Amino acid sequence: MSFFTSSPARAANRSTRVDSFVDYEARPDDITMDTTYSSSQDGRRSVRSAVNISPRKRRLLPSELDDLSQWTPLADESGGVDGTEAEGSSTETGSKRKWYDSSDDPMKLWRPMLGFFLDEMLRHEGLGGARSACAQCTKPLVVASRRFRCRQCGTFLQCRSCVLERHQEWKGCYWTTVTLSSLDLVYQLGHGGWPCPHPAPATRSMVVLDFPHIHEVKFRYCACDLSDRANNFEQLLRNAWYPATTVDPGTCATFATLEVFRLLTVIGALSVLDFVGTMEKSTNPSGVDSVPDRYRAFGRMSRQFSFLGRLKRSGRAHNPGGVESTGKGECAVRCWACPQEGVNLPEGWKDVAPEFQFLFMLILAVDANFRMRNRLRANAHYDPPLGSGWGYMQEANAYKRFLLNATPEKDISTCVAFAALAQKETRLTTGLRASGLGGVVCARHELIRPQGLGDLQKGERYSNMDYIVVAAVLGIALLYLAICYDIVCQWKIKFRERMAAMPENMRLDLNKTTVVFGLPVWHATAHERKCQVQNSLTYQEGVGRTDGEGTERVWSVMTGMAAATKEMNWGAREDHIEDKVDYHNNQKNLRHGSTLARKLVIAIDERDRQIAGFEDVDRTLKPELRAEWQGMIDAWVANKDEKNPYQLDASENVTSEASIRRTLAKEELDEVATGKTTLHGSSVTSFLVMGLQLEAAQDRIRRESKARPLLPGEQNELVSGLRRGFFVKLRKFRRLQGIYMPAGVEEANDAEEKRDAELPPPQAEEVKLYLPSGVRKENQRRDAEELAEKEARLRDGQLHDNIRRLRSALHAKRHLIHFREEHMVGQRGGTRAAALMVHVSTTIETIAGRYRRARQALVALRGEEGCPEWRALEDDDIRLDQEREADAVARERLGGAGSGNRKSVRGKMAAISSKNRKMSWIWTQGGGPDDDEQELVDAVRVEWCMAKARRDRWVEEVSLLREEMRRVIRFLNWQALWWEERRTMTREVMPEIKEGVQAYAARQAVISRQIARQFKREWGTSVSAAVRIALDTDAALGLESMGEELMGEELMGEAESGGQLGGTDIPPVLGDDPFV
Repeated sequence: MSFFTSSPARAANRSTRVDSFVDYEARPDDITMDTTYSSSQDGRRSVRSAVNISPRKRRLLPSELDDLSQWTPLADESGGVDGTEAEGSSTETGSKRKWYDSSDDPMKLWRPMLGFFLDEMLRHEGLGGARSACAQCTKPLVVASRRFRCRQCGTFLQCRSCVLERHQEWKGCYWTTVTLSSLDLVYQLGHGGWPCPHPAPATRSMVVLDFPHIHEVKFRYCACDLSDRANNFEQLLRNAWYPATTVDPGTCATFATLEVFRLLTVIGALSVLDFVGTMEKSTNPSGVDSVPDRYRAFGRMSRQFSFLGRLKRSGRAHNPGGVESTGKGECAVRCWACPQEGVNLPEGWKDVAPEFQFLFMLILAVDANFRMRNRLRANAHYDPPLGSGWGYMQEANAYKRFLLNATPEKDISTCVAFAALAQKETRLTTGLRASGLGGVVCARHELIRPQGLGDLQKGERYSNMDYIVVAAVLGIALLYLAICYDIVCQWKIKFRERMAAMPENMRLDLNKTTVVFGLPVWHATAHERKCQVQNSLTYQEGVGRTDGEGTERVWSVMTGMAAATKEMNWGAREDHIEDKVDYHNNQKNLRHGSTLARKLVIAIDERDRQIAGFEDVDRTLKPELRAEWQGMIDAWVANKDEKNPYQLDASENVTSEASIRRTLAKEELDEVATGKTTLHGSSVTSFLVMGLQLEAAQDRIRRESKARPLLPGEQNELVSGLRRGFFVKLRKFRRLQGIYMPAGVEEANDAEEKRDAELPPPQAEEVKLYLPSGVRKENQRRDAEELAEKEARLRDGQLHDNIRRLRSALHAKRHLIHFREEHMVGQRGGTRAAALMVHVSTTIETIAGRYRRARQALVALRGEEGCPEWRALEDDDIRLDQEREADAVARERLGGAGSGNRKSVRGKMAAISSKNRKMSWIWTQGGGPDDDEQELVDAVRVEWCMAKARRDRWVEEVSLLREEMRRVIRFLNWQALWWEERRTMTREVMPEIKEGVQAYAARQAVISRQIARQFKREWGTSVSAAVRIALDTDAALGLESMGEELMGEELMGEAESGGQLGGTDIPPVLGDDPFV
């Protein structure tokens, strides 16, 4: 029988080859296979069969990973006696007294029993073995009966009528509150409110702190077998009284009181001293009677209770291995929206097409907080933190070993101003155990990472920050990792070498994980222009519109407790920080529902604006020019040493502010080396540069205040944050000003004294800085003429920079005007062109304002005759010829609309504009070229590249936010399953404790599912509905609303027609505290 094989011709572009009567498929569409044809012996029939079948490896889209990947949140509108009293006492002879662990180190006795304490706390989550009858009237409580318990009277069960009773005494004409102890009531422990058949013979006295009072209670322990032979402090715990010591306790605090104090601490930064003082005043307002002092005992109890609460919320009591098996970071609250393999990432996420892999990038922000210091205390006893390394702070022993073995690194500073200011922080370390706190947060959601905090010993050393960063991401599977850091330009230089020197168990596999670096947006202004562009997050692919300033917003929350933690011992400080961060992370997660929705509304609106603006710029280009510029972008993304397409070329001999700063810094170093001057913690140049940066910050605040945002609440928050940041920097500036410009400080103080006290203080943008150019002439000479001259040189550099930027912006505007006149017709095209022109014109006005302020300062320093090359900038100097012509033509068309001779009108006005045309001086200022054609091309290239980058980042932002919403839902569903699994624990415990463990797990699972359903319901609405909700929220908070016009005609139309949002710019992709 003869045979031959052939492949099916299913694709037009498929090629085949023939070899010995066998056809092989070379480029299949769906599968790879060969088809065999055989003929029968009589030759009348042919039989076809498929052989060598194998599936084609195709591109995997994110929408194909799981069911949730196909859901689009907020889709587009267009588609779809306790020893306390003995503490500190000594014998009368002055000899060293005997040591008692129960009073001198009660924590030592408590630590081995923390697991038991945790179990007893969880007992109260269930019925706790209570009898099914009211402990007061003994009325049986059947299954259908409602059960009550009073957390102040005890944890025993009561019926409804009994639980409503109160304890007061009528004095004949008024009510007074009396203590039960004064009525000879003896509180019986061990039976949940029931009488004990064999109570302990001794009646004891106990100080019970039950907010808002401090009570002295008479009580008896249980001595019978009915209480499961529980010892004394076990009976106290089962009554929800937390003992101050584990040996013969004489002080307790109720669980409810400890919970209230924790909330007051993490929310309002209330100290133990203030809380206990409040209870003392509430108990005895007149001060006639004495109240027991339990300040130290309560501080110890609250610290232990808060730690146990973190263990409880993280499921450590449900671990079969017990509390002791807790690993590093396992008590930390993780971000619901950040990518975590096996938790909120779907199967196959690593195999998605390369253009969608940015959706699974982890973006971190790194920074140090030098306000979180900790002093060395000579009288401090050894008291380590509870669960060191289990939460957010580094495990102390491993961290210290690494730092001791780390080789000192040499700073590589390419940014003069920032390096000089950073030096100041490394010198103020005398008498400090920690000079600050290094931290790593998720940049997009501002949650502190597990193992993401560590003490700094001497400034912001690389060894400290490297260890903290690696610890924060260790054990996480990542394809891409983005790190935002305010000194990333120098920190990244030897990052790979430093990773190779890390301990083996703490090395990032840089062959499997691609790390990208970026500068936070606000901190970038302290860097040189080249450094800003090279490391700007705007030009980093896949990060969306992340600003990288998440650490600053976290520090603003943490700094509130800096004064308290500075004086604490080591262990208490770390535990306090852990509790604060734990609450912060919980609240950030719970706010994802509203935060992500508001962000997405803003991102969708801005994305559409940027797409439209880019299209207006892009359609003016020739295809070959567009291809050339795109090639430059691709080459620069692949290799940052290539020519930067986002930056105008500048010759080496061009004067700029950055070059003058480098020159001044070098001169100051030479003067220090020769002993002519000394540095006062910061250089003169750094002081002046800081002043110029504050000027720039004021300029930005003015711009943001005038902007018309989509959501007013977001603008108010942004402007308030900028003003707060300005005043923080201003305080540092004033301190340096007192050193270098004392006369300036005196002038500022005089102005403040003359200000009307009835008027509100000036806003950040209205504050006068009193630089040498802003003070009287006699004060300039009094402080130092050298200081004024250095400012003048910096101002000269500013003028050079602003003239170049102004020239570039005018070039871009000229190009846009030309295209508008030649191609734009109709109302729609004219409206879009006008919007783009407004944006470019605003940029020009901003640069012109900076030039005028810099020139005004230079004239104040040198006089008009001292700066002849810098002319006053008039409005006509920055008005293009094309603008005059277009405006003139428009006026003539309006006046002669009925003449009918359109051609003659155009020619007449062209002639008029040609005759009056005059070249502005700015084009040749500073050695500008006479023939600016190439500069025009470069200016348009920069404008096109930046517009494309803005568009791409906003498109990414919308996709990232939607994927983060899906990850939040996945995390909550996973968390619910995790808690349900914890209900079946294998650890051997008493039945009542097991019941509490299971009840707590069940409650946590239900809460997780409830939050998931709520979030998905809120995010399943339309963009217009989300905007209405946000505006209503702003109105309820008293924020100024811009009205419905913010929504735009398209959103309003969809809202009125009830349209449901759907479709994306890319295929769809991936009452009480629930944590008490």
